[in-house]
Amino acid sequence: MGASVGLRTINERINQLETRLAQVHREPISDVPAVVQFDGIWLSMQTQQDGIHQDSRRRKRHRKRGKRIVVLVALGLWTDGSGKRQILDWEVADKEEQATWERLVHRLWERGVKLETGLQAIVRDGSEGLEQALDYVYGSTLVQQRCIFHKLRNVSNKCVGLDREGKKSFMEQAAAVYHALNAPEAEARLTAFAQHWRATQPQAVATFEREFEQTIRYYSLEGMVREVVRTTSRLERTNRELRRKFRQVGCFSSPRGAEVAVYIQVTRLNAESGQDELVGGFSLSCT
Repeated sequence: MGASVGLRTINERINQLETRLAQVHREPISDVPAVVQFDGIWLSMQTQQDGIHQDSRRRKRHRKRGKRIVVLVALGLWTDGSGKRQILDWEVADKEEQATWERLVHRLWERGVKLETGLQAIVRDGSEGLEQALDYVYGSTLVQQRCIFHKLRNVSNKCVGLDREGKKSFMEQAAAVYHALNAPEAEARLTAFAQHWRATQPQAVATFEREFEQTIRYYSLEGMVREVVRTTSRLERTNRELRRKFRQVGCFSSPRGAEVAVYIQVTRLNAESGQDELVGGFSLSCT
């Protein structure tokens, strides 16, 4: 997909790869990562509608309607010093909700991504549907770390009335809360931050305090690189590369077409990184 791809080509690829796609979603994952990050990529899709219209060249065409679909992605990260990361699985859905996240999460569990096989933590954003799906499949024993980047971005969005330098100082102080050596120190730093800023930035402080404990669960984990566990930044970098490739297509004619595009582009990323396809997923070099 280095250039624009026609609908006929996409349909041909769908037919060629449909069997392989079914296998990919079922293959056991024997090398289980310590950390799995979840996020979604929103894409455009056009569906054919009843009725005919004439295009700019006066040719008859079926009417089409655009809609948005989301590709839910699970990225595995190994904390053994290898820098290895691998897209474990994905799910094409109409929206981010518990039922769609649950299909992806439960499939990973069935393929072997479990606490007893090496999984230690999940990193996620604030999606309520994803949280519910993880609770249903894994229960309360799995460490779920809320992404710090998303938390700080939400705090920044609630910060008002400060000039550029003032907001920069505000956000530097907010980020410093997570430089603590342990969870009690992080909580103490948040208390001091809140006391200093609550009078002038009440909404931002309230946003920071809301479910703060979910953003410091990484302190309970030992022997793990904090930057791997604290945020979904590595998955977001992978997703940005996928989005860049998808923009060359423009839009998709079906969810199956989007799923084939994910498969093709992840395979292309493997080839560019000089790594081979692995059982149960695709390895991506860490950048």
